[in-house]
Formats: sequence, C-alpha cells, structure tokens
Amino acid sequence: MTIRYSIAIDSDHDGRAENEIRGQVIEMRWRLGMRQAYDSLAEKSWARITVDNRTGAFSPERNRLTPGTRLRIQSLHDGRTRTHFSGVLSHIEPEAGDWSGKLAIIHLHDMQVWLESSPARLPPQVDVTADQVIEALLAGAVMRPAVIAGYCLIDVPGYNSIDRVRIFPPLRPPQRLERGKTRFAYVGDWWRESTTIRAAISDIVTSERGRFYVDRAGEAVFLNRHKTLVHDRLAAEFDDNMSGMAYSYGDRRLNQLTLLMRPREIGSGDSLLWQLPSALRIAPRSEIDVTLRLRDERDEPVGLLSVNRLISRFHLNADGSGNQVTQDVAAEVLRAEASSALVRVRNQKRREVYLTLLRLHGQALYRRDPLEIVVDDGEGMYLYGIKREMLDLPALSDIATAQAFASYEVARRKHPRGTIHSLRINAREHPAAALNLSLFDRIRISETQTGHTQQDYFIIGEEHHVSAGGKSHEVSWTLEPADSTRFVIVNRSAINNSAEVLAPY
Repeated sequence: MTIRYSIAIDSDHDGRAENEIRGQVIEMRWRLGMRQAYDSLAEKSWARITVDNRTGAFSPERNRLTPGTRLRIQSLHDGRTRTHFSGVLSHIEPEAGDWSGKLAIIHLHDMQVWLESSPARLPPQVDVTADQVIEALLAGAVMRPAVIAGYCLIDVPGYNSIDRVRIFPPLRPPQRLERGKTRFAYVGDWWRESTTIRAAISDIVTSERGRFYVDRAGEAVFLNRHKTLVHDRLAAEFDDNMSGMAYSYGDRRLNQLTLLMRPREIGSGDSLLWQLPSALRIAPRSEIDVTLRLRDERDEPVGLLSVNRLISRFHLNADGSGNQVTQDVAAEVLRAEASSALVRVRNQKRREVYLTLLRLHGQALYRRDPLEIVVDDGEGMYLYGIKREMLDLPALSDIATAQAFASYEVARRKHPRGTIHSLRINAREHPAAALNLSLFDRIRISETQTGHTQQDYFIIGEEHHVSAGGKSHEVSWTLEPADSTRFVIVNRSAINNSAEVLAPY
C-alpha cells in the first residue's frame, strides 16, 4: 500500500496544525536521538524539508510563515496517520531569481535549541531525584508557547488587540519523565551564570546514568537508568534483510574506568557569604536588581542552602560619612538560587543615596576536590590491552553509588564483542518498521557474514530520508547493545547461564 507523506502546519498558531503541504514537498530529512551508544543526552533534533516554491508560498516576505511556527511531518499508511517529527520553524532558505530552481528549504528544530539558550536558574535542590530537577528546569525555560492565538502580545501585529485580553498560563513544556533511581543530596551548586538548562539537564541525566531526548511528538522524555535493563519487549527482528549495517568487533570495550565524584561540606548556619566591595550609587526614585554570586577563593561556585539575613546601610555620601539614611530606602532578597541570590535595592527619595554596606548571611555548601573511583578488569587489560575512559558525574556525592556505577560500566563492556553501530532499512521492504519503530524500541538482529546472531539492540537514534516525492524512504538507526541479556534481574531472570552476572545497580 502506498505511503502518503504530508507536512502539517499550525499557521494559525492555535495548536491544531490543520494546514497541510503535500504536492509541493520534494525531499525531507530529519533526525532524532543520541549520536552514539551510551550517550545520556540526545543531540538537538532537526528536520530539513525541500519544497517547490514556484508560487512563492514559502517566501516569508510574500506569504507569512515566521520562525516559531509549529510543523509536523506525518505519514498515512494502511489507514493510520503517524507523526514522525514535531518541531518549530527555525528559518527558511528560498532560492532567488528567475533562473533558479525556485525551491525553498524549511529548517526545523526541537525544544532543545531553546533549552540551550535559557539560563539554568533554580533555588537550592536538596535530596531530589533527576526527574524532579529536570521538571523544575523545564519550567524555567524561555520558550515560545505552543498556542498564541487569542492572547495579547504587545507591539506584535495581529496580536496586539486588547479588547479581549487573555493572560498566558504558566508554560509547561510537554514532557514524560520517569522517576529517577538515585536521590541526589545536592544539585546545582556547581552551575555558573553561563550554565544553560540543556547543560544542566545533561549534568543531571549523566549523574543518574539515564537518558534525555525529545521524541517524535515533541515531548521531552527522561528515562531512568533501569529502562534498558527491564524493557525486554521485542519490536522487530531482522535476519540478513537490511539495506546496510555498520559493524565492528572490539572497539567499544572498556577495562578501566575512572569516575569522578565530588564530596560536599556544609558550612555553619550563619556564615558571611557575600559582601559589597565598594559603595553603590542608587539614583533618585529608582530600584535596581543585583545578583550576588557566591564564589570561593578559587572563583568556584559556592552552593547556597539557605539565606538567614541581609544587612544593608545607606548614606548620603559614598565614603559613608554623614548621617545614615534609614527612611525610604530598602534592600531585600527576591530569590535565592543554587549559588546566587537576587537582591532588589530601592531608593524612593528625591535625591541620590549610596549603598555603603551589603552583607548576605546564610548557610553555604562547599564542593571539595573530586574523588576518583577507579574500577578495572585486570585480566582484560593484560589480554586485550588497556582501554580507558573517564566519567564525570557532578551531582553524585555517594561513594557506594559511584562504585556501583563504575563496576557496571566495566562489567558490560570489558569483553571484546561484535557490535552493530547502525542499521539501514527502506520502507519498501519494511514499511511497518520504517514508520513505527522509534527511540528505545528493542530489535533483534542476525547477520550471516559476520556471524552476529540473535543479538538485541535498542534504537537510540533515527534518521530519515524521504525523496522522489515520497516514493523512497530510507531509515538509518543508531544502535546500542541491550544489556539485559547479560545481567540477572531479581524476580525476572532465570539464572541458567554461567555468563550472567548480577547487575550491580
């Protein structure tokens, strides 16, 4: 049965994406997921759609199609509509001139682009799981709302009518977050002002040994570290019937892992955390917001567990001489963050004053020099040669958990073995697999020439190329070995193979 592809556009910005492109689409490419096996954070998803632009429909200065517009790549096959990519318009490249092919390339991206541009600003996170931190970070992202129709946007043509004003609700990006397995004592005390939400999520997911990606529907997904151990349902099987395969033997082995973790030390309950280095002029009838960033003697961030008091003094002169000003001036803490505090200073007088003293007292959290947890497989080092890696888990402060993580990583990769890195198929021979299988579906592969038989993998990346007006659809999957066949899971596994070992985490 023929596969029909279409692009659904939410040109009305009402969340419905009812306008469709079909006949003008010449070629589509898109990608989601991880770059390689064992990555914790997915790459930013992207799509490129080449369309016939002879009518000028995709020349934004002739026909309104602006960045931020939401689009979906969909297919219709066997009576079922499937969504393959959901993203937003980044930019358009129309070919210019009468002698050009009059094509246009539409570029799409997922929410990770916005996460990469949004600063990580959180209050202290104490005794939390990865999903709780990710949810809080996503809530603070600067993102375009999915629906702007019917809301008032000041100075934006078409949205600046205020006869029926609606206030934007709190933005909650679409998300599906599994419960994290590790409880982190402290999170965020190492973030700097330049740390983005995407970088912060990467820190947390790496420390959990989980996964974070944006799926086909545009949802942010977090999987805890047990997902690939307990997910044993097989979605498809391939036996010498793939279009292409990238295979190697022994290149992903690991027999010495150094894992970095950082112990913490809690300061006294009423320590001096920050003080003003010199007088600050406050203009008449004004207020300013000042961010107090906590740093140690090495200019490393210091965690802020609690704020006890803020002491301030105002004078008419910068050197502190003359009478102290006590009326119509104030300094208050607006918000405490993981390693900083936002303070608002007000001067309601008709003349300038000087803030001559500002001291922040509270309880600090200090990160000490990293501890190195080293796990190696001596036998493998001498038999096959040393293969080292280093892993930095910034949120981890528990030695036992760090030891378990390192032991697990070495145990699953210490023996040389054949590994399929990627698999390529086409929709002509495998329509159901090409259209249905997506990230973290489990597949089984056998290939005669290499002798690689009955081995299970997870799809951790998918890249699609639809061409010839939809007649050709090639899919390339990035794969990661499924480890649950090599570990014993209590109450689920049968201990009947001498090669099986207890999963240490």
